[in-house]
Amino acid sequence: MMAAKVNVIAEAAARPVSAAEAEPRVGLEQYYSEAGPDYAAWSREFNMHFGYYRMGANPLGREAMLERMNAEVLARLRVEGIGAPKLLDLGCGLGATLRSFARRMPQARLLGLTRVPWQVEQATALNQAAGCGERVRIIEGDYEDTILPRAGYDGVYALESSCHAHGADKAALLAEAHRLLRPGGRLVVADGFLTGRGFVNGLQRRVYRKLCECWVIEELARLDLFTARLEALGFTEIAVERLQLRVAPSVLHIPWVTVKFLVTDVLFGKGKMTKARWNNVLAPVLLPLVGAPLGPMGYCMVTATKR
Repeated sequence: MMAAKVNVIAEAAARPVSAAEAEPRVGLEQYYSEAGPDYAAWSREFNMHFGYYRMGANPLGREAMLERMNAEVLARLRVEGIGAPKLLDLGCGLGATLRSFARRMPQARLLGLTRVPWQVEQATALNQAAGCGERVRIIEGDYEDTILPRAGYDGVYALESSCHAHGADKAALLAEAHRLLRPGGRLVVADGFLTGRGFVNGLQRRVYRKLCECWVIEELARLDLFTARLEALGFTEIAVERLQLRVAPSVLHIPWVTVKFLVTDVLFGKGKMTKARWNNVLAPVLLPLVGAPLGPMGYCMVTATKR
């Protein structure tokens, strides 16, 4: 099964680079189409996020920490009492979190939304390889303005994808999440936020802007504006968990993964290193320079309930 997963991604890595590479800035669709296969170096299951460390766990077990993050998101959705919950992933990537949920909840109806056609194709193939193709569906669409039915979901979440939404409060994304949730439904957002502490100097601010450029982010959400927007939309039970220490053990894997990737895929690999792929290498290296405690960027999980 694992060989099938890797083959699905490896085929895409060999595709010719599009003409869009000549553009000065990499767009979201181009970034994830070209750099998407490289996430195999981070996670064999193609989890495109950081891990959640629990006391007593092995800090060297990166995949287990990544899977733990999936479980923590699911726990905060609070759907255990629902027979066949309907869950929506806003910015699902290659669908790893949805497949994780499918293993835990055989009756759940799971939908993932992405703007990237390549991810729809590859995630669907990965779902089939994992044996959950009938229970996990991936569709293309804009998570700030979907055609999905109002109040159609018991839980909606964005795991390290809300950063790509517009604005410092991510107003359009949160309004759409509110529209899609049924009354009493839960929203979970786990991502990097600007938490109120200012930049130390101009150099750190420039590093932050470069990080955003590499990851195709307009701007990270400001935590105070984000939670204020949730309240203005009518969400209740708004809670913020600061998870910097929880994700830190997985962040410490970045240097080793980066070196290994540079050796195996850059020095000895046959695929062309495009700007999008180089950005995917550079961004994690820049991250510690602007993350807490050195900078204003923190990792938080924000939860809320639709009234």
